[in-house]
Amino acid sequence: MTSKLERLLAGGTVAWDRALVTDGLSPEAVAQITAVTPAAPDKTWVVIDHDAPAGSVAVAEQQKALLDWARRAGTVFRSGRGIGYALLLEAGLTQGEIVLSGGSHAAAVGAAGAVGLSLPPAELARALERGQVSLPPAPLLRLAVTGTLSPYLSVRDLAWTLIQSGLCRGKAVAIHAPQLTPAQAMDLCGLLGTAGAVTAFCAEADAPADETVDLSALRPMAVLPGDAGQTAPASGTDGLRVNQVFIGGCGGGSLEALRETAALWRGRTVCPYVRVMVAPATSAVYIQALEEGLMDVFLDAGALVMNQGCSACWAQSQGRCDQAEVFVSTGSINCAGWAGKAHNGIYLTSVRRAAQAALSGSLYES
Repeated sequence: MTSKLERLLAGGTVAWDRALVTDGLSPEAVAQITAVTPAAPDKTWVVIDHDAPAGSVAVAEQQKALLDWARRAGTVFRSGRGIGYALLLEAGLTQGEIVLSGGSHAAAVGAAGAVGLSLPPAELARALERGQVSLPPAPLLRLAVTGTLSPYLSVRDLAWTLIQSGLCRGKAVAIHAPQLTPAQAMDLCGLLGTAGAVTAFCAEADAPADETVDLSALRPMAVLPGDAGQTAPASGTDGLRVNQVFIGGCGGGSLEALRETAALWRGRTVCPYVRVMVAPATSAVYIQALEEGLMDVFLDAGALVMNQGCSACWAQSQGRCDQAEVFVSTGSINCAGWAGKAHNGIYLTSVRRAAQAALSGSLYES
């Protein structure tokens, strides 16, 4: 662990290395942030990725405000190229970089060993203006991951097992898991951050682990409607009839996830009574999926292929549901009212379980 990170976790003030501002922020947050001038515009990314294309006039106005601010301040600006965290990772992050964001799963950049921090709007605006950030003291948890995943399990089962234990809440989690792919590491770090970790990042084993988790001992898990901490054994959702399935977002939009989905769907069709959506995380993933013929598989199966970005994980204009519908998602958000004002039926699952639910019309453990 770098001395810079040690100072930050001890409650000190350090210079940040990257900052990400997206259209996923509230109008009030956008107003606060666009009122300041970033100290390091060349390290500040403004990304339109959540509600893209805009789903309402109000959203278009907010996105225009961000575009105008990016132009005035001279920041990096990306629109329609995919999820901000994934774009940062594609652009290249290094071990120990401090990355600021207003999103709940800023820790996703921990896949590269960077330290993603989610800040409230006023704190993010202040940090952008000053070029520095500080945190309340945060305990460090060194976590070693051993063993290998069964083909019927995913890194999400690891994340949800850790969330259920409460082990990571309120802590900065340094994860030593060399067996995980970059896509798996991104999903793991992002989910831990969403559910209460201060941050989570992949690290070399430079000290004895505080806790060890064996992948071979995991069991299938799911997240029930309500919030990211509503974890439960996947068996508790067996036989649940499904109305909508989304494979995309930070957890399901990687090339790895799309390949897994295509392998299950090739030569088959999804249930005609289920709305099925697939969205690549970034333009680079979309192009590679096209070249590999994955999009042909999805379209032949009867799924709707969406544009790159947060898509129906964000569910503010794409992927809305009727009040009583069951929505199975590989996203990271499942709070009440998210996919519809009166809707409270978002179940978060692994890519494999979501892909199987799209075929059968029901959710099963494996």
